[in-house]
Amino acid sequence: MEKDLTALKRKWLKKHLQALRAAKDEEEEKVGMPGFVGILCALLPLLTAAIYLVGMRYYHGYLDRFGLEYTEFSQPADVTLFHGFLLLLQLLLPYVFPLVMTVGVLFATLSCLFFKVRWRLTLSWWVVRFFVLLPIVMKGGKIARTYPAPFTFSCLIWLKNTYLKFALFMLPILLVIWASEYTRPMGEKEANKQITLLEQGNWPESKAHSQSPLLGDEPHIRIGCNTAHCAYRLKGGDTLILRLDQITETRYQPDKAAPK
Repeated sequence: MEKDLTALKRKWLKKHLQALRAAKDEEEEKVGMPGFVGILCALLPLLTAAIYLVGMRYYHGYLDRFGLEYTEFSQPADVTLFHGFLLLLQLLLPYVFPLVMTVGVLFATLSCLFFKVRWRLTLSWWVVRFFVLLPIVMKGGKIARTYPAPFTFSCLIWLKNTYLKFALFMLPILLVIWASEYTRPMGEKEANKQITLLEQGNWPESKAHSQSPLLGDEPHIRIGCNTAHCAYRLKGGDTLILRLDQITETRYQPDKAAPK
């Protein structure tokens, strides 16, 4: 048994080396700058839409905590994109280190195999032995050659192409939707944090403070404004919407310097 395995290994190695020596060096595909620019132009709209969706869902959660609709107090596009970019960084940051470590280990392994020819050939032999020379694989190949099934083969090809289309086009969209739904609770959490500070009387003086006869001197959170109205959250739970002409002024006080 050991002799048969050694002979089979030598036969495979001889065939493998002959195939490598007979193979012609194919010229690598040169993408060049035009191809790179084309790929970049195709990805930029998708990436921009993904970032905008993440920022918009975050603002949805923030406004929903105050009982407001996004259509009433929508954010500018640049602010939404900025918030979406920061939120994506926060979501992806925990996965950066494991990804870098995986790539580093893979690069170190490939570099080692590049210089260690014996290790590379041994690894190739074990891969061929378990995935090509396995009895069930060889039996399946013999059955496929003896009893061809073109319809089944065509169905498998169609299934593979459908899966690749799903992976290339649908999976990124689903990942973006997942990220956007994950950022909505983050907006609600930020709103709850601000409400807690307001109810405890610790709302920072450096935040926007508007003056109006309807507001009085009561501390409040300026939630957002549009071209005609501004929304405020008062202490106690009420949300007040005022016209711009009902607001006397809005003041931003700088933080008090800490005593030396």
